[in-house]
Amino acid sequence: MTVNATGSTDDARRGILLCASGILILSPDGLLFRLVRDAGIADVIFYRSIFMSMVLALILWALNRDDWRRPWRGFGSAGVIATLLMAASNISFIAALEFTTVANVLVMLAVMPMFSAALGWLLMREQLPRRTWIAILAAFSGVIVICASSLGGGLLGIGLGLLTAFLQGLNLVILRRAENDVALPALCASGLISGGVCFFFASPFNVTQHDLGVLAVMGLVVAPIALALIMSGTRYIPAAEVALFALGETVLGPFWVWLGVGEVPAVATWIGGAIVITAIVVNSTLALRSRT
Repeated sequence: MTVNATGSTDDARRGILLCASGILILSPDGLLFRLVRDAGIADVIFYRSIFMSMVLALILWALNRDDWRRPWRGFGSAGVIATLLMAASNISFIAALEFTTVANVLVMLAVMPMFSAALGWLLMREQLPRRTWIAILAAFSGVIVICASSLGGGLLGIGLGLLTAFLQGLNLVILRRAENDVALPALCASGLISGGVCFFFASPFNVTQHDLGVLAVMGLVVAPIALALIMSGTRYIPAAEVALFALGETVLGPFWVWLGVGEVPAVATWIGGAIVITAIVVNSTLALRSRT
């Protein structure tokens, strides 16, 4: 349940704390991927997904110890579709990091709220104000700036980053249409699917101890805890405000990678990223003001 602008101050503070904590925990995800030395993409996705599902299964069990089947009741078609979208976006996200810089991928993910808005209009006929359509056009102009600078390489990674943003945006629309709260169960099941698919392309028993340790941090700590906090935060504050916090990963992620492994974003990434972030921040801020 998402509260509106009339929600209590305590609820707003709780939502802000949950989302801010989740984004802060999630922000080193790109750096952790760069710290993997020898494991292939399939190995990374397999272990990250399986570890994440294990932790989320334990969280769901702890929250429903009296009836462990409760979260799965009413899963329905919305839960199945959300599961498949999350599984696909998990694979495309890690693959994108392999083929371009972390900064490029995170800037592409910053377009996700715009995809969500456009898909909400297409699939649910949610009316969008003019400012949102202007922001969508501005954000895509920033994406074009980044893509134009990557014609000689990295374009596949940027395309996969955009695909991830699209899948996640569509997933938000599906979750909004769901009659029951299926977010955490779907996220848990999605890890099993993406991990199961990549198992056939991976060599999980050949992963070194160093890489396994990094993947354990990604899958057992960063991904499940961060995503659980963010999803919990959406129960207390509007989606537009959550989108503002999501931009924190776009800013912090490249910083951690630059600090940790010296991966410096290209100038075009800074320019295009600034356009994307400005468009989203302005639109989200105006959306919040309209609720007051």
